[in-house]
Amino acid sequence: MPYYSRFNALLLAGLLLAVTPFNFAGADSNQPYPEFVAQYDAMANGFGIGGVTISLRRYGKDKYLYQQESHSSGIAALFGDNNSIESSLWQLDDGRIKVIEYQSQRKGGDDDDNEHLLFDWDNAMVRNIGAGEHWEIPLPANTLDRLVMQLAMLFELRNGKTEFNYQVPRQGRIKNYSFALLGEDEIELTSGMYKTLKVGRTNDDRDQSWVWSAPELDYFPIRFLKKKQSGIKIELVLQKLDFAPFGDGNSLEVEPLNP
Repeated sequence: MPYYSRFNALLLAGLLLAVTPFNFAGADSNQPYPEFVAQYDAMANGFGIGGVTISLRRYGKDKYLYQQESHSSGIAALFGDNNSIESSLWQLDDGRIKVIEYQSQRKGGDDDDNEHLLFDWDNAMVRNIGAGEHWEIPLPANTLDRLVMQLAMLFELRNGKTEFNYQVPRQGRIKNYSFALLGEDEIELTSGMYKTLKVGRTNDDRDQSWVWSAPELDYFPIRFLKKKQSGIKIELVLQKLDFAPFGDGNSLEVEPLNP
């Protein structure tokens, strides 16, 4: 599959992203994190190929919907409709994310692009009822989906962790993802200079992946970078961040100067 049709993988399993208080306007102290909408520009080897929008909002009384929408533009759009949407429905259980349902949709995509996972914690099983081949496998404790893994890493960074390990159901098996805090970097945006924590994946023999999170923005990720074995570099850079966008909140307009 061409790289430009899978640029959103940087925010999914190929990259990777206890609860502490937060202080953004509009946030509810009963929530694990403020609701938000964030917009990223996507680039491949420096050329714009589209954008990604990520959002988090309360869903009912005690559930949360984490969602990602990706769209292609520029040269990538010449190769067909590569728009996609993913969502993770979850709730907090003893300070940890407990996934209820995960779904991904991309017209013309393969089975992996069109998964629909149901997490049956009572019977410790996860089942795929997506458009492709159906399967059911045992569900280890604390298993996440490939999208909400980003959010779990954000929470753990806020709690001071330096190593991160996640189990994620993929294509009928449980796959392990390991990351480590590599150090600190400064990234300049039009809104200012941000000190960031750089996290990289440590158990991928083919590709290299990193994420930069800004403690000043409640550890929100402002940049993602993936270097594929083929030499292709895929990057996401934060352009706009709205905390509490579904009520009164703060908006941050950013444009990278030296990403």
